[in-house]
Amino acid sequence: MDQDTLRAAVDAAFEQDPASTAAWPDPHTDHEPDPQEYSRCLDPAKYRILTARAHAWTRVLTDTGLATLEPIDLTREHDTWRDGSPSGIAPVRAHRLRPHQQNAVPLVLSFRGFDGPDDNLVTISAGQPAVPLATVPACGCDACDDGSEHLLTELDEHVLGVVTGDFVHVSTPRLTAFGDSRGWQANAADGSDDGSDGLGHVEQLLEDARTGCSPHRVVHGARWW
Repeated sequence: MDQDTLRAAVDAAFEQDPASTAAWPDPHTDHEPDPQEYSRCLDPAKYRILTARAHAWTRVLTDTGLATLEPIDLTREHDTWRDGSPSGIAPVRAHRLRPHQQNAVPLVLSFRGFDGPDDNLVTISAGQPAVPLATVPACGCDACDDGSEHLLTELDEHVLGVVTGDFVHVSTPRLTAFGDSRGWQANAADGSDDGSDGLGHVEQLLEDARTGCSPHRVVHGARWW
């Protein structure tokens, strides 16, 4: 198994879902968003293409024998997420993909909705209890819409970060940081962006977490194959 083989299998599974044909281009390639677009989403259902992509990943990771699917009881969210539901909003459904590889961390995919559909937002989380990595789309307003390709790629990269063991997440008393081969992101405990926490640069914090030298709370695991 390798990343290219895995992506090809996901693409094939995704193409079997009718929602996969609903891709759309960036509507702002030649102009800035109109001011009114910041407060509206004319077609929130189009983001269900992300739900279809998440289901394709689920099918492939289970069909290839890399993981076992576990439904999640949402009445016991404290057993699922370390710090409560992502964004403080309970999903309508969620499932865990538990890898068979020793020392690999589980992947959690959860779904909630906005502006009508109940599952057009997908959150990718990792660990048990899990920490959230991203929700796609991060914003569903028409102004922030840059096409479906970017969103599908973002979802893929976050899932691959967990599956390949590339992802690492570390929490200190002053910040939370996570990173993968694409780079890193850090947020201070007060919600602001921050690049250090008094113990050293974020890159060093993440490296310590990867090598098992961190004194902080870490989510990081082995590759799934």
